[in-house]
Amino acid sequence: MKKNYAIYQVAFKIFLRKGNNVLFLKLSNKDTWDWPGGRADKNEGRVPIKKILAREIREELGSDIKYKIGKIAFQYRRKCNAKNLYNLITVYEGEYISGGIKLSNEHNTYQWLNPKKFRFNKRNYPNREEFAAFKEYLK
Repeated sequence: MKKNYAIYQVAFKIFLRKGNNVLFLKLSNKDTWDWPGGRADKNEGRVPIKKILAREIREELGSDIKYKIGKIAFQYRRKCNAKNLYNLITVYEGEYISGGIKLSNEHNTYQWLNPKKFRFNKRNYPNREEFAAFKEYLK
């Protein structure tokens, strides 16, 4: 019997630290937290992951921001309802260096928050798996 495998799009995000704080974005028209980054484009199949992430960061935060990408922090899945499929999202550690933030229309606000002190709630995330991966990473 032939198996019916899941099809995923891949996305890359950055857990951008500035001292003890991390950059959190609010998704436009939703009360959910997000991190900078996004999906790989169809033509980026052979593009290095860090270049895809750099493009997404430029698109979402503007071209002035400087940062350093580190190792993989955590992963989770997020359902993309419009396309009836899932995204497999890999979040990288990152260190803010300099530059101002200019948000794209995907996000309506941002905050630098201390993730060990701020009270996050699972309903402020698109799904439980995402919230659980984030909380596990902080341990």
